[in-house]
Amino acid sequence: MKRVLTWIKPTGDWMHIWNYLGAFKPFLKLAEWKKAYIFIADYHSLTSVHDKETLEKNKLRLLKEYFALLPKDSEIVVYEQSKVKRINDITWILSSVTPYSMMLRAHSFKDSQNKNSDINMAVFNYPILMTSDIIAYDTDIVPVWKDQIQHIEFARDIAWNFNKTYKTDLFKLPNHHIEDSVQIIPWTDGRKMSKSYDNFIWIFDSKKVLKKKIMSIVTGSESLEEAKDPNNCNVFALIKLFATKEKHDEISIKYKEWNYGYGHAKLELLDIILKYFKEERERFDSFENDMSYIEKALEKWNKEANELVDAKYNKMMESVWLEK
Repeated sequence: MKRVLTWIKPTGDWMHIWNYLGAFKPFLKLAEWKKAYIFIADYHSLTSVHDKETLEKNKLRLLKEYFALLPKDSEIVVYEQSKVKRINDITWILSSVTPYSMMLRAHSFKDSQNKNSDINMAVFNYPILMTSDIIAYDTDIVPVWKDQIQHIEFARDIAWNFNKTYKTDLFKLPNHHIEDSVQIIPWTDGRKMSKSYDNFIWIFDSKKVLKKKIMSIVTGSESLEEAKDPNNCNVFALIKLFATKEKHDEISIKYKEWNYGYGHAKLELLDIILKYFKEERERFDSFENDMSYIEKALEKWNKEANELVDAKYNKMMESVWLEK
């Protein structure tokens, strides 16, 4: 059975509509007929989060979101990166077959350089740890955004370098998966969703905050009585992503009639999103008072993740060391 894997860093960026549609939802679809893994990338978050209380708070929030969004009784493995004991050992060995010139090309490193930020070695070595996260589980498919393709290309190159250097076929070469239909989702100001623009919403925002964000979406200037083009509207672009076909067609007709304004469309979008995530939002709220389900699942799946990586590490060492 093929394996699919994804992750998210607990840096304070919660699950929003963009990464749900572009990464998480495609991951769930891919996971239907594959062994699937999701991990909390807490080691990766150390490139920028250096306060333990903040990190713990971020991890807790992400775990609640993950488990709220997963289907009931899901067999998808959710684990914590930092609980996998051998992942950094594998990373160290992979670093010995990774060219310095490759790391200089890494987007994470170049972005930090462009921002004139204080670059730590975790930022520089980020792609090697990411490679370990991917290939240590014999991952076949990784759903990513277009700007994350380099992660998978590096993982393939580093895995190939190890295999060639030690004359083995130990590591699979993973492939990326892109959901082209949602690579650019317009948000409140019509641009691509971005933290720097502050123009997107978190899935688990309160209804009040969600409504405020939706009502601020930039639209045309047509009056209430004028007909409007639904295909040239930021609100309708989001309605298409969440509404049923029947609801989508119904609202499309309303746009072309008189006495239907953008305010009406925004309120319909609010109702559509609340219904779309109704069960997930209820599960998220339930975890505020009881984390026992999450804790039990993590205990089981952290163990499974360790068993897989331990086995891969042992085989890796058979290639690296002369002694048995």
